[in-house]
Amino acid sequence: MPAFMKDAGNTKAHSMWREMAIFILLYVISIFVEAMAMVPGLLVYIASRPDAASWFERAGSSDVTGGLWNGSVDMDKYSALLQAQPEWLLIYTLFAEILLIALYVGYCRLIEKRSFSSMGFTRGHILVRYIKGLLWAVVLFGGAYLFCIGTGAVHFGGVSADMIPGYIVLYFVGYMIQRMAEEVICRGYLLVSLSRNHSVWYSVVISSGVFMAMHMSNDHMTLLAFINIFLCGLLFGLIFVERGNIWMVAALHSGWNFLQNNIFGIPVSGMAQGNSVFLTSFTEGRSLISGGAFGVEGGIAVTAVLAVGIYITYRRMEKKGMLVEPEQLENPGQMFTGEAPRQERTEKVPESADEQKEEVEYTSMPLNLDTLNRIETQKREAGILTKSSGEQITYPRSTVFNADYFREKDEE
Repeated sequence: MPAFMKDAGNTKAHSMWREMAIFILLYVISIFVEAMAMVPGLLVYIASRPDAASWFERAGSSDVTGGLWNGSVDMDKYSALLQAQPEWLLIYTLFAEILLIALYVGYCRLIEKRSFSSMGFTRGHILVRYIKGLLWAVVLFGGAYLFCIGTGAVHFGGVSADMIPGYIVLYFVGYMIQRMAEEVICRGYLLVSLSRNHSVWYSVVISSGVFMAMHMSNDHMTLLAFINIFLCGLLFGLIFVERGNIWMVAALHSGWNFLQNNIFGIPVSGMAQGNSVFLTSFTEGRSLISGGAFGVEGGIAVTAVLAVGIYITYRRMEKKGMLVEPEQLENPGQMFTGEAPRQERTEKVPESADEQKEEVEYTSMPLNLDTLNRIETQKREAGILTKSSGEQITYPRSTVFNADYFREKDEE
């Protein structure tokens, strides 16, 4: 188990329902914080418009701020007006997400008493890890884009005449902040918090479902887009666990969105398109491949590259001995219930000084904290394991990681 998840295991764990209730409360607070952060930018935007009064009227109310609370504002009109907002306000929106990072990191630090490393903010090789994540983004998105080009689903339109280099740079920094916020919420906070009392697989799946739900209100959402966002969550979660840090997955997420929106001019998850280096047009009738108005994340081209990415990450975890083989499980559902496999194990135990031995059969139980400590106590009493001092043996909480993987680490 990655060291940062062991750190989280030393803090108080909650049941899944309580953990999700806490998450929902935090998420509601984060929506309010995000809305308040947008107020200064919106006020400047509205005040700078010569037709400010008509802007309010087109939004469906003479008082937009009050109308948002009492429901008198036509949300479709309001959303359409915001989609037409200037570049600087779009960038302001991205930078405002830093408040969400502060909110969730603050909760983990001050309320749950978790360390920074338990959220994936590990030290060492940060720049290298971030660059690797960006390269992953280039490979994955490049594969999806070439697939769309090859099938004629999209057409490359050359360099954009409206490109503004300064905006491109600011968008990149903005996406670094915004996507780090999402990774802190779904991976650094939620996934790790769930893993304190549930299996890692279970935590990855649940956090991916939450990640998908967070995008439910996006424009032009389709069933395939839903599936792809869930697969994105799975890929990000597995990379987060396998790599043992948040830097790489945050870079992958940021690079993925930046390439779509500001390099190739493609909408990101149905959201407004910003200033871009190149132009891309979509072929009518090929939305199944290209994703249509939602962007490439709504097409099977992205489904394919995400499936490849998940497979590669799974194989890497398997080679590291981090996963339990399905055939080792009495019940395959154990992979998602927090129980590790039951294995029959026979060991030779010295019975006396003349080296007489008898076979003692150990039938392992689910590898939770209490069981592992009990097994070690039994081994010590049987003479298999000796300790020079009475130091406490600690293990991570229940997980579907391979028991042999931990045993080898202990022997080292």
